[in-house]
Amino acid sequence: MQKIMTRSGYIAYKTTAEEVKKLGSICVCDECGRKAASGYLVPVLNHWMCESCFDEWQRDARYYPADVPIQNRRAAYYESVIPCTAFAV
Repeated sequence: MQKIMTRSGYIAYKTTAEEVKKLGSICVCDECGRKAASGYLVPVLNHWMCESCFDEWQRDARYYPADVPIQNRRAAYYESVIPCTAFAV
């Protein structure tokens, strides 16, 4: 799992399907419902998305400071379950 920063300033994780299975996921995109071998885990939404849906979400996402505590709590949990590499550039 690789930690990244979205265009809007939220944390996201690039993951494989095998990694998110550790969180109980069945590796189906929460947006379009398709299975994917890899995708993005977005703590602020508590969603796992395929690359296409993630790209679409990033285009429209807006940053709200009030969401940060929720994002950080979920991110800490995700990182406690799945090993994480540092921020990607």
